[in-house]
Amino acid sequence: MKGSTKKGTFGYIKAMRKKTIVHTIVLFAIALLIFFAGKLRYPSYATMFSITAIVVCIPASMRCVSFIMFMIHKGGDEEFFRECESMAEGICFYDSVITTSEKSYDVYAFAVSSDSVAGYCSEKDKDIAKLEKHLRDMFDKNGYADVVIKIFTSKEKFLTRLSEISKKTAGDPKKTSGIEGLLGNLSL
Repeated sequence: MKGSTKKGTFGYIKAMRKKTIVHTIVLFAIALLIFFAGKLRYPSYATMFSITAIVVCIPASMRCVSFIMFMIHKGGDEEFFRECESMAEGICFYDSVITTSEKSYDVYAFAVSSDSVAGYCSEKDKDIAKLEKHLRDMFDKNGYADVVIKIFTSKEKFLTRLSEISKKTAGDPKKTSGIEGLLGNLSL
């Protein structure tokens, strides 16, 4: 499965690693090109070329930080993705990194409906209750107080909940889309 740079699609993290490293290299190359072009033309460092090169380093550095963040986190595996899609096509939001004020959590998939959100995070050593609380606070602040949120560390329990969510009758598609948008905004 080829990665996509759209948040919520499988392979997002891997695709963003590639995209951000290319952006970083290109932006730093542009900065160096501007700097050395100015140095060849004018012997002094105090030129507009030097200032422009320094300014170009700002977005390059920001992309470099993004690349480092994407390198730290791993996306879900393709086997898990295929298993989720075979059970409930189109209701999952994949490859998320949710950052609270204390920690970052790799959430491999969220099953989303208009009244519930279930997530799968295999990191058993992290305090999942804090992640659920963070999500609850964000959902409450954005008008989704009635949505039930549960994060699972067990793949089997998540897949069971995914199956239950997929069997429900379709809820409000506008609300489901809003929830997916909120998850996208909360994700790296």
